[in-house]
Amino acid sequence: MPFYECIDVESGEKHDVFRRMSEAPKIGEEFVHDGRTVVRLASEMHVSADVAARVHGYPYSSRALPRNLAGCDTDRAGRPIIRSRTHEREVMARHGLDRD
Repeated sequence: MPFYECIDVESGEKHDVFRRMSEAPKIGEEFVHDGRTVVRLASEMHVSADVAARVHGYPYSSRALPRNLAGCDTDRAGRPIIRSRTHEREVMARHGLDRD
């Protein structure tokens, strides 16, 4: 069963509440759990280090794409400089590349 992050209305303490997905409270919904009134919070997304390119800022020099890739400016080492997520998708589609 997944857990949902909640905050105690009285004390302000955070708790993890385990529920079935079919019984999951909506974000911001108040409900009673173990005799306490809690509110469900939006859970933080946990990502692994291997997907860092999805969450870091633009522009960046890609170490995953081939060097001297057509349609991209390059840094001194020849790595393509990606300006935005849209640019990243467009370059990948143009060259038939898939995202990890």
